[in-house]
Amino acid sequence: MHKKVELSELFYDLVYVYAVSQITGLLHHGELSFGTVFAFTTGLILYVNSWMVQMVFTNRFGKNSLTNIAFMFAQMVCLLLSSRAITEDWSTHFIWFIFPMAVISVLLLLQYMIVYSTSHKDADRRLIWQFFIVLGLRSTALLFVSFLPYQYGLPLAVGGILITWLLPGLLTRSFSGKIEEGLTLIRFPHLIECLTLLVIITFGEMIIGIVPYFSSANFSVTSLVVFLVVISLFMIYIIEMDHLIETKRSGITGNAAIYLHYLIFFGLSFVTTALGLFLEDTEQLATQLLYGGILLLIIGIMGHLPYNKPQYRLNKSQLAMMAGCLGLGYVTSFVGQLDGRDVLMVTSLVLISIFTLLARFYIK
Repeated sequence: MHKKVELSELFYDLVYVYAVSQITGLLHHGELSFGTVFAFTTGLILYVNSWMVQMVFTNRFGKNSLTNIAFMFAQMVCLLLSSRAITEDWSTHFIWFIFPMAVISVLLLLQYMIVYSTSHKDADRRLIWQFFIVLGLRSTALLFVSFLPYQYGLPLAVGGILITWLLPGLLTRSFSGKIEEGLTLIRFPHLIECLTLLVIITFGEMIIGIVPYFSSANFSVTSLVVFLVVISLFMIYIIEMDHLIETKRSGITGNAAIYLHYLIFFGLSFVTTALGLFLEDTEQLATQLLYGGILLLIIGIMGHLPYNKPQYRLNKSQLAMMAGCLGLGYVTSFVGQLDGRDVLMVTSLVLISIFTLLARFYIK
């Protein structure tokens, strides 16, 4: 059954994109310490996973009712509190980061409890029990560590986040490949649309990040090249997600698409940071982040190939060409001792090549 993305869902997405941009800001210091990368990784996984759990709930059971909208608005308040507490040194604001996310977990748990109490389908109730386990563990862990000193609470929080990040994929695997009688199936078109819209809004944050290139003091050919990098990445993503994927599927969990998008969000964060660092004369670090981010993006996007329409399954030689273009661009950027402008020029040519390959494949 088709399920459209409601405007309330898009409004909900905006706060999560803001939170992701706040987390990405941790990387924008010119020097990536272990603590900074650790905080960024933990925060991004927690934020994106909370969004994913709400999205899956809305996909299967959610209705555009005042009750569900109220739950989403309450989560948005908590997320704004948490995102404002993001600093490189968590020791001073740790409770303000963790406690609101614990409340979000409790709110998600309450939503599933309401559906469980009203559902008469045994298959749905068994599925919801799995989310009880995940959200119960996360809520307990985050609430508990909120009242511990930072040095003790952080390791426990990270452990709870990582375990409950992986559990949904493991627990719902039993529902893959079969349609259990009475089970409310995942609406795959809605899932792909939700993921795509959140990524597009995140690209909007990347556009905001490159605005300094278009100031009167910085505008040059480099500004246009940077814009080419952004639109090439956007077009690579859109061609795969909007044109090549077969969305009319049933009896699948969509777990692969969900977990692959973590790579995409990490990649977008790295690329956004790198494009900002090129303005600060840190070309070597920026180049590493840029190509690392592009690699994560390409892996995340190409990982959706099993979902493609039969006529749009890329073969090994085509994937090898993409990998060769990216590898050649990375090597050229360092061996040639290029400055920041030339690195971006090489990168834009690499991405245009990959985009052209996909576009010709789609047109064919």
